[in-house]
Amino acid sequence: MPVTRASVVLAILAVSSVLAVVQAQRPRPAPGRRAFSVVEATIPDMQAAMKEGRVTSRELVRQYLARIAMYEHTLHAALAISAEALNEADQRDRERAQGRVRGPLHGIPVALKDNIQTTSMPTTGGALAFERFVPRDEATLARNLREAGAVIIAKTGMTELANWVAGDPTPMPTNYNAVGGFGFNPYDPRRDPRDSSFDGRPALATGGSSSGIGTAASFWAANVGTETSGSILSPSNQNMLAGIKPTVGRISRYGVIPITADQDTPGPMARTVTDGNAGQARIPGKHGATPTTYATVIVVVPDEPGALGRLLRDVGDAGVNMEDLHLEHGVGQPFGLAELSVLPAAVEPLVAALSSLGWPVHD
Repeated sequence: MPVTRASVVLAILAVSSVLAVVQAQRPRPAPGRRAFSVVEATIPDMQAAMKEGRVTSRELVRQYLARIAMYEHTLHAALAISAEALNEADQRDRERAQGRVRGPLHGIPVALKDNIQTTSMPTTGGALAFERFVPRDEATLARNLREAGAVIIAKTGMTELANWVAGDPTPMPTNYNAVGGFGFNPYDPRRDPRDSSFDGRPALATGGSSSGIGTAASFWAANVGTETSGSILSPSNQNMLAGIKPTVGRISRYGVIPITADQDTPGPMARTVTDGNAGQARIPGKHGATPTTYATVIVVVPDEPGALGRLLRDVGDAGVNMEDLHLEHGVGQPFGLAELSVLPAAVEPLVAALSSLGWPVHD
């Protein structure tokens, strides 16, 4: 069962209460071997330490959970913590002991922006409407990270729904969401004391809409953000990280809450360029790049309760993955137009399927 923001405080207290016991029971490093610390450690540092037997993936997760327990209440870096992280780390350790190392991310704890679907934790986009929503399917990039051996330890904070729900004259504050509140920059986690902005926001901006807080604070080794226009580069700059915005379409966006198909892309945020490249090389779509050219199918939707839901179910039943949807209501008309963005190869079967169900369709 995932740990949501609603129970993060209780989880922190529970973790804190057992840390002293765990610390006392933890084996001492062998003579001549230095104890390993995750603080500001790079991915190559961790891989070298695991290869030398100085640390295990489980110990990396344990150290990161300890830091989350100590500092999360100050920084608000996470919206959910995985209850499966230690089990996943144990599995990676067993594979390593058997001589199977999947690659540079094997056993490395990472986090995902909370608009990227995971089946082990909720995917909220920072919106209260989705606070306990656990998707049926995992994003392609999340699945690819797991297959590369990474341990997904948490979902990061973000600007609610990637800053696409509020504008002038009352724009959404950067890195604020209704589920977790404001995120705080680990280089200065104070609240802004000025009267003009005394609403709880941080004194030192964190950037947005992705969050680099947890990576900068050594809550995990690296994280995956998403960018439409600056949402990887901005928080990386504000938190002294190396952010990489890949070419749009190189990394699959299946299972990522969208804004626009023309600009959206996931990408890594890490302590170093080497760390970021380790992630970027292993999260593209399994069957190649995601196309950025889409066809539009226009469907006439009656202006009545449940009509759009029926359309979405019928599209799903047709086996078509929809990249985007735009609903336009006709002025003074008892209907609306749903513009469905799909891959060109899906147009003909989708039109045939919807037409057979009585939907007026234009392509």
